[in-house]
Parts: sequence; structure tokens; C-alpha cells
Amino acid sequence: MKTAKLFTLLAFVLTLAACNKDKEELRHERDIVYTVAEETTTVHLATEAEWQALLDRFCDYAEEGSEVTFYNANQIATKSATKDATTFSTTDREEMKRWMAQMEDEGKTVTVTFDSNTGTWNGTAYATAPQPQEGDCYTGVLVYVQQDYYSDYQQYSYWGLKVSEDSIFRLSKNGVFLTTDNPLSIDDTVYHMGETVTLCGALSLCWDALSDYFVLDLDGRSYPYGTPPMPVYYGYLNGYKLTLTLDTMNHRMYCTSTLGDQTWQGTIGGGVFSYNETGETDGLGNPIVMVYNDALSTDGHPFSMERTNSTTFVLHDLGYYSTDQNLHTLDGITLHRTYYCWETWVCDTMGFNIVIHLNTQGDYHYSTGFSSAPFYVDCPTPFEAGEFHPTGFNNGWGPMTYTDTGREVEFIADHIDQNTVSLTLADGASGCLTSYVFHRIIRAD
Repeated sequence: MKTAKLFTLLAFVLTLAACNKDKEELRHERDIVYTVAEETTTVHLATEAEWQALLDRFCDYAEEGSEVTFYNANQIATKSATKDATTFSTTDREEMKRWMAQMEDEGKTVTVTFDSNTGTWNGTAYATAPQPQEGDCYTGVLVYVQQDYYSDYQQYSYWGLKVSEDSIFRLSKNGVFLTTDNPLSIDDTVYHMGETVTLCGALSLCWDALSDYFVLDLDGRSYPYGTPPMPVYYGYLNGYKLTLTLDTMNHRMYCTSTLGDQTWQGTIGGGVFSYNETGETDGLGNPIVMVYNDALSTDGHPFSMERTNSTTFVLHDLGYYSTDQNLHTLDGITLHRTYYCWETWVCDTMGFNIVIHLNTQGDYHYSTGFSSAPFYVDCPTPFEAGEFHPTGFNNGWGPMTYTDTGREVEFIADHIDQNTVSLTLADGASGCLTSYVFHRIIRAD
């Protein structure tokens, strides 16, 4: 499919170029890297006409329902781009093409979608990761980076390396942010704030609910964040929390929940859910989706999704307005897009659909996770419904100490492959199963 798309695109570009030989002098060579429907392609363009043709094709992809992400590989090192994301919306296709071209010229990575309900093009542009100055080493000034994402925990600041006026890298080791409550020590050398230093490691691009940022891992552990993975959202309501991984390609929701309402637990609480877009809207014009519990043979439940900005939406329970108020006690919950360093794991044995969200890039003090233990699982499992803190690191697994009960569960983790782990209770107790096999949910390439 990828090859076919590439051949189609090349044929389209070559045909256009052949019909415009009189404009051949308008040369502007580019190497454009773009991702559509999980497939990444690099195309070399020689003229401005070819570039305009590709922008048109990007618009076509978006109109067909795909999210398009692209950048100019030749612009990364030669143009400086601001750290904060830039957003743009318009109903004019040509205006959208002009904005995309401007963002590419500024050396940014651009993501474009199309809202068929409103006929609106929506774009986000953010700084593309700079190239290493010498190998994988960067020179800059050590600074404080204030924690800037939604959290109920104590606020920490991180060690950062300021490599230019508009680029600061957060520092980490083995995927863990280095906080300024501890000294920065590398190879027995202690560094101090304000020093100019050269540090080496693997540079990655990451996002939180507010902006994008760069992470320089000093142990050389890179993260595949060049192409955004499935977004993870979370929100608080009446002292409870819902964390939701949204797979828009397959129309799936992977949820961990501490919500105290039994109805919500069945309709959007812990577990795996499917959803269908109905094409209808609520009274405020928000799109309506029908959500189905994958483990239960129940009718779909209607929700509307009110998008307040590019990283936040309100999930409204339309059943709340039914005549039986005893069944629907929660109107809606605001969900914020959070770090892409959350991993989503599912155990679907016996239809359990036990979901775990595991934070793999927190600091040692507050590394955390959430498990679901859906209410419909009618036999004992070692997983509670709520938040846990790993009290030790075994490639991210266990022991798990649950926040609400203080219960510690220790597992023997058998890593079958990179995306599969078998968890066996260390004390030999089995409950429903002897071992629980979890699969990591990832976007397919």
C-alpha cells in the first residue's frame, strides 16, 4: 500500500512537471518526510510546482479522513523554530496550503486534519528536533525547566540544557527525568546551574498537554516520538480519575478508571471500548459517538465530544439526560492530552480486557501507573482499580503498591518480546489465572 501510494504520488508529480516545462526554472529542492495512515514516506521534490502538487495531495489525504504529518528534512538544521506549537484553522483550502508552506519554510513539523462536519482545516506546527552538533553531543547552558503539565503531585523542576534562545532539552537518564532536588552528576563529575557544558545522548521529541519539548537522554535511550503515537488523555471528576488511550484508526478506547459511578464503569470506565461515529451532533454541535464495551454484550452508549482546544475535550454522557437519573449521575468529564511517555498494556485473556497505563518516563519519586480491574471480572485478579506506584524497576514492572489500599503486589515479569510480557504473582497465588499476559498497544507501521 505504501509503495502504491508512492508510485501514485510520483506519477502525479511527474505528470504535473511535464505539463509545466515552461516553469522549470522555478526550482526549489526539498526532501519531504510525511506520514499518512501510519505509513512514512520520503519524497525528493525538485521544483516549486512539485511542492504545490504535494500540498494538494496532503489536503486530499486530510479530506479523506487521514491525519497528515510532514516536515522538510533539509530545513531542520538550517532554520530555527520556536518551541511552542502553532495552531491554525480555516475553511479555505488555498489558505491552508499557504499556511502549510509557510510552516515548512520555518523548519517546522506540520500536522493537518480536516473536520468534515464543519468543512474546517486544522493545523498544528511545532519545532523539529535539531540535528546533533557533533555526533550525538550538544553544547549549551544548564538551566532549570519548570514542570508544566497537569498533576496533583508535588511540583518539581528538571535539569535542562539550553542550546539556543528557543531550544531547551530536558535531561534524563534511562528514560527518567533528572530533577533539580538532586545534583547533576555524570561520570563522577558534578555540574552546576549556569555552567556551559557539552552533553551526549539520544535526543527525542515529546509532547505534553500544553506544548512539545525535547528530551536528551544521557544514557542514549531514544524514544520513537518522531511520529506521534496514540494520544493519551486523562481527567479528574469528583475526586476520581479517568485515563483514556484513543486509537482513532481502529476506533478503540483503552481506559483505566477510578470513577465511583457503576454506570460509567460499564460505559466508559476501566477496560477496552469500541466507538462508532454517528455523523450526528448534540444540541451544541458536538459530534456524537456510540461507545460499546468490548467485553459485554450490551447496547452502545451515546457520548458527545466537545473539543475545547487541540489538546482538550469534554466527554459528555448523553444518557445523563434520560428520565432515569439513578443510572446516570455524571454529566461529563474534561480530558487533557498528556505525555506520550505513557504505555498502554492490555490482558484480554478470558475477555478480561484488563488495561494498565504505565508511565515510563516519570522521575523515581513519582513514577506511577493505573490499572483497571473491570467490575465485570467475576473472579479474583491481582489488579485493583486505581493508581499504583512501582516500588522498584524491572523494565517498568513491579512491585506495584496501590495508592488507595497500600496493597503491594509483586510480579515475576517474563518479557516474551518487546510488546508482550507475562506477569506471574511472586508468591505463587494465581486467582483467575496463573499468569497474566499483557500486550502493548502500539500504532502499526
